[in-house]
Amino acid sequence: MSNKQLNETLEKVKCAVWCKTAEESQNYYTLWSQEYDDDLIILGSDGCQMATNMFLKHVKDKTSSKILDFGGGTGISSFLIRNQLQFQGEIDIMDANIDMLYKASQKKIAFRNIIRHFVGKSGDLPVRDASYDVIVTTGAFIPKHIPATAIQGVIKAIRSGGLLIMTRRLQGTGDYGEELDQNIDQLCSEKKLELLDHIEYGHFSNQENTIKSGCFVYMRK
Repeated sequence: MSNKQLNETLEKVKCAVWCKTAEESQNYYTLWSQEYDDDLIILGSDGCQMATNMFLKHVKDKTSSKILDFGGGTGISSFLIRNQLQFQGEIDIMDANIDMLYKASQKKIAFRNIIRHFVGKSGDLPVRDASYDVIVTTGAFIPKHIPATAIQGVIKAIRSGGLLIMTRRLQGTGDYGEELDQNIDQLCSEKKLELLDHIEYGHFSNQENTIKSGCFVYMRK
């Protein structure tokens, strides 16, 4: 892998993350969907593997649990959970981009439901409350993708005692990151979530200056 190839791929990520509008972001993902998986390999993107490791550690029932891959894109996390961990339960995937979801549908995952949904500020999802034992979300909570306030509504889809496994950037997201922290802190103080585990890692490990990121496991109260 050349430095030129790495830098070109990093520019694609910057374009996706720093789109000025959600519409611009979706248009970009439509184009990027064809190369997305290969580009994450070039960058050394570790978030999906980190989430899979936490799933292995904390999810006891790997036979009948129901999970949602939220903002799941091309289904990398779902693929790892299904095939690396031999997970036998039901997996739904939800994303705003139909082309990314199409890529996910072509993988050996056997989704129960593939759901296209644009998440608003409330975070209300087109599923019943307490539908899932686990929600896995890797890198979806960034500017112009999922509103920071949406976490308040998203967790309603997790049953009491269920888990939220989330990876997110811990630097470089400005006011958005602070707002997300505030919303999560509020949910914890209101005893709607409880932090069980976390690990920090360098996102995009193949670049010289990795992005400080974290994988967090919360229990729904």
